[in-house]
Amino acid sequence: MTRRRLLVAAGVVVVVIAAGAITATRLTSSAGSHRALNSKPATTATVQRTDLAETTTVNGKVGFADPHTIVQPAGTSSQVVTQAEQALASAEAAVVADKAQLQNDQAQAKVAADQVALSNAQSALAAAQAAATAYDETSKYTAVPPVGAVLNPGQSLWAVDGRPVPLLPGALVPWRAFNAAMSPGSDVAALDQSLIQLGLGDGLNVSDTFTGATAVAIARLQRSLALAQTGSLALGSMVFEPGAVRVTNVHPLPGSSVAGGQPVLEVTSTTPVVNVALPVDQTHRVKVGDPVSANLPDGTIGEGTITAVGTVATDTTPSDSGNNNTSATVNVTVSLTKTSSAGSLDQAPVTVNITNNAARQVLAVPTTALLALAGGGYAVEVVEPAGTHRLVGVTTGIFDDQSGMVEVSGSGLAAGQQVVAAT
Repeated sequence: MTRRRLLVAAGVVVVVIAAGAITATRLTSSAGSHRALNSKPATTATVQRTDLAETTTVNGKVGFADPHTIVQPAGTSSQVVTQAEQALASAEAAVVADKAQLQNDQAQAKVAADQVALSNAQSALAAAQAAATAYDETSKYTAVPPVGAVLNPGQSLWAVDGRPVPLLPGALVPWRAFNAAMSPGSDVAALDQSLIQLGLGDGLNVSDTFTGATAVAIARLQRSLALAQTGSLALGSMVFEPGAVRVTNVHPLPGSSVAGGQPVLEVTSTTPVVNVALPVDQTHRVKVGDPVSANLPDGTIGEGTITAVGTVATDTTPSDSGNNNTSATVNVTVSLTKTSSAGSLDQAPVTVNITNNAARQVLAVPTTALLALAGGGYAVEVVEPAGTHRLVGVTTGIFDDQSGMVEVSGSGLAAGQQVVAAT
């Protein structure tokens, strides 16, 4: 505010008042004396009652909220599950055979040992099934989306071995496969909710327990994707996201091998935001919740609010610049609530106006109507209906850089009056 007032004062005529007190009578001048007060070309402007906003103007770039990486989950391959199934079948057969030959104490000891082996085989199979993946060591990516694609819940993100991997609505990060043998958990309830949201949950109630209705809903999902209707979902056979995603980078190429723990897609949400690298010395002027407008590339205005002000500064001075004065900034995120189609131009430069202060229905004049008084403060030169001019001392409030108006108040000042303004 102080810097702005100094700039305004530098552009207006300094009026010297000989006497100490300023009164309306003492400041009254004739039309002829007006030219002595301000020799610059001038016109008249109307004192308005309007809304004003004090803003900080900074540069930013259009982007999208929640950038993150979708990673292929790691788990147990189908071969391991098959081996565990075979080991369990062998253990069961051994116990049955031993029980049929119970003739002495030595046979009873063997039964006991095989019972332990059976229990271990059952546990191993349960663990393998819980961590079962939809891919194995030979699996390949057979389809990936293009950069810039927008994918909605229910659509396929990519395909492995010709099998599409759908996007399901929700915030869940699966840590185990979904099948009838699984223990109850909140992940089951999240899956139920997701299937209902996709319109596949006829007869399904949200529950922590995997039920027959859950299996039927999964089969409906698989049928819609032309997959085998197993009624179960292995790790890597689906991905959960809260909503639609935009693809910003694709890591694997079609034909490359699938590996657990490796990144597949870089994505964002479809919510447009503006990111501003704000100099550290200006951070005191902004806060979360401040209203914002952005001048978008097509000339339209996007409206929004500040949703985050960074707490970690980044030095943007090039290391080889030889400049000892660092240029540290923090990232300020602006969520746009009203945009045009230009909001889809990722990383397009924009001008951002952050509203720091606002006032409703106050008296305002153009900043060029202010006259700086030698003793400090400001006045405006009011033009009376009869053509006479008089100076009215005013107190300034908000300087609205966007409209070029300034809030003023003073005795004898009213909306509709005409004041002299420099051109």
